[in-house]
Amino acid sequence: MKKIKQSTLIVIFVAVLIIAVGILALFNADDIGVKRELEMNAEFVIKYSDFEKTIGMQDMLDFEPVKFTAVMDTSVSEPEEVTFKGVELKTICEGLGIDISPAETFEVRALDGYSSALTADEVQSDGNVYICMYMNDEVLKPKSEGGYGPYMMVVKSSMFSQRWCKFVQEIEIR
Repeated sequence: MKKIKQSTLIVIFVAVLIIAVGILALFNADDIGVKRELEMNAEFVIKYSDFEKTIGMQDMLDFEPVKFTAVMDTSVSEPEEVTFKGVELKTICEGLGIDISPAETFEVRALDGYSSALTADEVQSDGNVYICMYMNDEVLKPKSEGGYGPYMMVVKSSMFSQRWCKFVQEIEIR
């Protein structure tokens, strides 16, 4: 009798878990579609208060990207100086008419769920935070092709590249 109760409880518990996973998958289905579309269209979103703007590749090119070098140091490779081409995040904000002086934090979110937070001082520091489209003179490939793009945030002052963010999807300014 006791074994039947335990096995019944286990079956009920497993059923509840399966239902919960199914419900969460349904809630995230729309989000997955949006993420896929942003990646395939080479777009990301900037949000600040009531302002929201989708930025595409042509917008980024209009901001006149610059070449710069930074040391990329990952957990699977030795430190290496890499050439990037991108636009400073503060330049993007200025070009969109966003006054970032009252902002305190910038949260950069990736298509894979990773996020990195920056202070306003880091973003306002000259030559520090870039949204990049090229690495070593090649367009950043999307995640589906084994790349880091279509956009990657590089924080030059970040030791070991641990706060860099590949697959940039959204930047929220608070």
